[in-house]
Amino acid sequence: MQSRFSHNGHKGINSVRAILAGLLALVAFAPAASAGDFVDTRLSFVFSDDNLLSGPGESLINSPEIDFGGRKGNYYPFENLNSQDNGDETLTHLVLYKEMPGFIKNLTTDAAFVARLAVLTEPENGFAAGDIKLKDDGSYIRARYSFTDVEIDAKTGHTKDSARQLTFLFYPTNADRFRAGFTYDLSWGGNKIFTQQKSQFATPGFKLRFDWDGFYLQAGAKSTRQLILTEDKNDVANRELGAFWGGLLGLGYVGNMWALEANAAIFDAGRNPKQGVQGKSVVSGGVSARLSAFSDGFKPESSIDYRLYRNNDDSFEASNYFLRKPKNYNSLTWRASIEGNWLTQVLGDSDKIGSTKRIDAFAGALRSDLYIGKFAINIDLVYRDLYFILFNVPGLDPYMTLPSGSSSIGEILFAVKGEYWFESTNLLPSLQFGIQKPASYRGRVSETLTPSALAGGMQTVAVMDSSTIIAFPAGNEPKEIYSIKLALRWDLSDMMSLIGTINYNYDRNQLGRRKDSVDYTAEYYMRDPHVFGLGIFAQARF
Repeated sequence: MQSRFSHNGHKGINSVRAILAGLLALVAFAPAASAGDFVDTRLSFVFSDDNLLSGPGESLINSPEIDFGGRKGNYYPFENLNSQDNGDETLTHLVLYKEMPGFIKNLTTDAAFVARLAVLTEPENGFAAGDIKLKDDGSYIRARYSFTDVEIDAKTGHTKDSARQLTFLFYPTNADRFRAGFTYDLSWGGNKIFTQQKSQFATPGFKLRFDWDGFYLQAGAKSTRQLILTEDKNDVANRELGAFWGGLLGLGYVGNMWALEANAAIFDAGRNPKQGVQGKSVVSGGVSARLSAFSDGFKPESSIDYRLYRNNDDSFEASNYFLRKPKNYNSLTWRASIEGNWLTQVLGDSDKIGSTKRIDAFAGALRSDLYIGKFAINIDLVYRDLYFILFNVPGLDPYMTLPSGSSSIGEILFAVKGEYWFESTNLLPSLQFGIQKPASYRGRVSETLTPSALAGGMQTVAVMDSSTIIAFPAGNEPKEIYSIKLALRWDLSDMMSLIGTINYNYDRNQLGRRKDSVDYTAEYYMRDPHVFGLGIFAQARF
């Protein structure tokens, strides 16, 4: 049995390599392709330790000793709020793009095959570290009709978006870039909202958008296939695939110095697999809104993970996430926004066997960027309640509501960052300070959520994110985490930088483990709260 799985794993890896080789050959020999068809490439060499004061096995979340290679502990929860990536990944996007004028005047047609090639740093699903994980990352087919004469961008040769246009956009396999919400870490309605996305079925979708002098209206839908569950466990339909849908709607106005935007969505996200409510629909939906104000010439911030890739770099040069020359403004320049999200979901009722219950989830953010000459300040304040953090799981005890008699506290993040650009030496020092109040739950806890030697029943757990749940020893409650990061970036060119960071956390939620002297089982205790880390990065982005 073991050898068969091993054989299948190598077979899968070889298949990916064969596909990758074919794509490279396609780029090499296609007349319209060029080296520029690889876009948003990030190469990162990392030497780091997220906690010099903790060795392997001493903490609940393991911290290897200092070595080469990235690790999640190098980043705080309030960093990179507007991207799905941390910033130290090694990856690229292969984009094969074609644009042609339509047979109708002022109609432009274009399409792009977009593949994300990420180098794995840890073993994953039969792949070894160093293997390339290949997936579609938003391939699309698009038709744009301009109500005015079309304009061509002199730099790229592509047709510019018109202030008055109608757009038809189709995602053949992956519509994850079509989401509700605004800041990426607060966005929702992506592919993971479907409860059985582990099945890895495609999630195609389409979007129709109408723009007119700053006003826009958009509507669309996406679907996937999942196993059908019914109340009868012996029903043959439980082994068949069914279609599950979601619909999204958005509208807004983006002016010269302010913007007001809103969107909403509703999903038939799947079927509840829990005993007593098996087969019940998990209906998920909600509404998001954002009010933005900014200096003349600025626009509301948009995540790179919402944008459509083309085989030139304009799609990600505009993103603050991409390595760029630091800002240098002669006068005060600024941008600020406030956004809110209200979500709702139907889960199994923990207090009434066989019943379902609708729950509400909330999240909001205040964000601002301020530029004075070569000095930049970024301020973020984010709130997410427990149901919002666990919306895609869904729930703390998956598919079930929190039981009555329990209590929960939402997560609060605050961060302020300042940086100054020394143009003559290409140095960019920065200092960031942040506070995180982790989301927590107090009540009955499933045995599956508790680490060894921590009993089930009434207990307090901290929910750091949807995949990190820490159960606390009796008498301990989650506390605020204070963080400071000092960084120095030295740009060697417009594409390459050396970056040094020093991190300090005062984290009173650190769990340690040691061997019990009586029965030699793992015993958990509250560790020293001081966490000290450092990192040296060499990065190239192009």
